[in-house]
Amino acid sequence: MKNKHITFLILALAGCLLSLFSCRNRNPNLSEKLLLELMDETSYFVLPDTNYVPPAGVKYNEIREINPVSPPEIIDIAGNLEHKKEFKLSDFASSVRYIHLQQPPDTKFTSISGVVSDDEHIFINTREGLFCYSSEGHYLYTLCVNELEESSMGVRIVSGVLNNVDLLNGRLMYRTYHWPSPDEGVTAIRVNVFDVNELDAQMLFNTRPRETTYSAPQPTYRWRVNPTNNAGVSSRYLLMDDQSLFVSNSLTGVAIFGDTLCKFNDYDLPSLAPDARRVASMPNIYRIAGQIMLQKGMNDTVFHIAPPNRIIPAYIMHWGEYKADINQHAAGSDLDGQFVLRNWIETSRYIFIEYTEGRAYPARWSQGKVKFHWAVYDKTTKILTHHLTSDMPSMIEVRGAPFSTPIPISPLFENDIDSVGMPFWPRGVNHKDEMYMTFSKEQIKSYIDTGRFRNDKLQKIYNDMSDDGFCLMIVK
Repeated sequence: MKNKHITFLILALAGCLLSLFSCRNRNPNLSEKLLLELMDETSYFVLPDTNYVPPAGVKYNEIREINPVSPPEIIDIAGNLEHKKEFKLSDFASSVRYIHLQQPPDTKFTSISGVVSDDEHIFINTREGLFCYSSEGHYLYTLCVNELEESSMGVRIVSGVLNNVDLLNGRLMYRTYHWPSPDEGVTAIRVNVFDVNELDAQMLFNTRPRETTYSAPQPTYRWRVNPTNNAGVSSRYLLMDDQSLFVSNSLTGVAIFGDTLCKFNDYDLPSLAPDARRVASMPNIYRIAGQIMLQKGMNDTVFHIAPPNRIIPAYIMHWGEYKADINQHAAGSDLDGQFVLRNWIETSRYIFIEYTEGRAYPARWSQGKVKFHWAVYDKTTKILTHHLTSDMPSMIEVRGAPFSTPIPISPLFENDIDSVGMPFWPRGVNHKDEMYMTFSKEQIKSYIDTGRFRNDKLQKIYNDMSDDGFCLMIVK
């Protein structure tokens, strides 16, 4: 009798937990019935070798105009090459915290390509897959394990999660794909949208997560590639709201349940012949203060995307005489003497701009042919200042990269805030407008070995990390 009572209590507790996880903050428009109807394990989007033609059902016409109340800001990069100072971390932040990311069982990370979070979760996108952590850094569960393959260039991912993951209002979105062998010919891509609370509950009870999958829109234009290559992998997706996505490469707004909301015109394309060799430049889309922002490759303008159909210029980078020629850029020129944007990170107060003089790739920077520049734009004062290179030790950005040449990263800001002393350059911004950067145990040791950071706190962080572990540094 006693055992029956215990069994009843366990079942009741399980039911309560499941109800709690699945109902809290659930989008009322996503009923269980609808989710189940949309679930299709075989629903894959296969890229044809043709240009995209918008379907007849596009709902809204594009509105592209300057906002007269808030015209685009001109960021004069070329005119401020000599305006320099050596920034410190206290110029941008007042506090620092460190989160040790516990290694998943039987998995060791070699690099981290993306971090998204809410108040309760941290999702880490690595070369090995996509993993969920608590806000304290405790490993919770694995969403996707990547299949890795040795090649002449090193290790590549042949199937797994793509490098853009997004989280908004309790919805998690990521894409999985399978990169084919030469015999297979096409790449299969699937978009997965999860309710995070339901995901928590079902991972807790070790059951398969319910997923909303749907056919992704095809890109507006495609770089000419062999049929065995995939031109859609470089697309960037972002959740516009609870029901729709923005797709950067195709400049398309799509409803999660199938409608095409708006098709934006794709101006400023290279004028090379269709059969010419072209080099794709990755678009950058991100969310800041609730707004979706788009910085297209080979374009000096950053746009604000206002759902469902408005595209508004927000920033214009003035490159002056150093502006790269778009056709040379697309054709893979070395772009000697021209500036090429490498990274753009925006917070509510600052924009951190990383660019190079000449195209940056390992063979060129190992020969000293690439000059790196780093600048900070203050959105309040409207002043752009270049950051002076300090004597901070150098670091490899991506371990396990398929190149033997170390990848240069930004000259980090000296940490004059906390006694740990780890220097910092933002690699992204979380949902609380806090900047973050990740460090490997190997990278932390490289700083300890300089002898500049002789304190127990940094040594303790290092000692507590597993081999090949990573630490998330968050500043605000």
